[in-house]
Amino acid sequence: KYLLIATALTFAVILATVVATLIFGNREGERQQSDSATESFKGADKPYCILVTGEDKVSGLYDVIMLVSVDTRNERICVMQIPRDTYAEYTDRSYKKLNGAANALGADGLRGFLEQSLGVIIDGYLTLDLAAFRNIIDTLGGVEIELEKAIRYTDAEQGLFIDLPSGKQVLDGEKAEMLVRYRKGYADGDIGRLGAQKRFLAALFATLKQKVNSDNAYPLAETLLDGLDTDIGIATAVALGLEALTTESERLIFVTAPGEQIVAEKSGASYYVLSAASTDSLLCEYFGKSEEQSFDESLAFRHPSYEGFISIYESAREPLIVSAKELQ
Repeated sequence: KYLLIATALTFAVILATVVATLIFGNREGERQQSDSATESFKGADKPYCILVTGEDKVSGLYDVIMLVSVDTRNERICVMQIPRDTYAEYTDRSYKKLNGAANALGADGLRGFLEQSLGVIIDGYLTLDLAAFRNIIDTLGGVEIELEKAIRYTDAEQGLFIDLPSGKQVLDGEKAEMLVRYRKGYADGDIGRLGAQKRFLAALFATLKQKVNSDNAYPLAETLLDGLDTDIGIATAVALGLEALTTESERLIFVTAPGEQIVAEKSGASYYVLSAASTDSLLCEYFGKSEEQSFDESLAFRHPSYEGFISIYESAREPLIVSAKELQ
């Protein structure tokens, strides 16, 4: 299966808003609207939250599900990865992994489900395709990153050939795809891959702040137009872009939704089960959820009968929160 790139989808919102700022920020009409949107963000009681999804075109499943919060009051951006194998009862069908919501609900339906289940208001959505990701990286001139060890893997059936040496290097679009798709060599599988994607996102953030300018903004914008699907308007994008441009690396933070992987007793399928209390606390801290709002009122993330699933759901799991500065 061809995996849609998680990295592109997460950072597309920051890149898109930076580009929008450079292109539209000097037009009087858009500037006035963005100034108004910026003032609205500054005075908001909650962060602006965006659902970021990526669909595997071969399987029709979501490979990427993330929430991004832009918090102007606390001057920070938080990216929360929700593992694609997360158990969730969003449908009456037997398939209960959250990545199946692409077929069952679609992007808008998933937003509604997550709003109700997580107790968080989601203000917009964004998705980006694989070709646009590669083109963005190439237009930027690549992304510099240091790998602790070489990464090599071949799967002819998937058309996946990965060969990256250890050490500091500049990844073009094709090599960046190799890094963020690789997962077989991690002991914890997809969770390990999410960790590698965090490191790449931090490197990409540094590249964006250094290299996005009036000379390459238009090529980047053209690339985004080909692969970007969002309901975020230009004025809002410009306002968000201004925030992204001024966000320091220590104020850009990454976290995986607290929980644990487990294998279902009967089917043998691997799932990721959310820790209710820990996820609730994280959402209150970074995504504007109030303590009065119910988390998972319908128990969609709690398996009704598997004891192992219930144990994880009802126990605490400390989230690992890291900043872009720590990862660079």
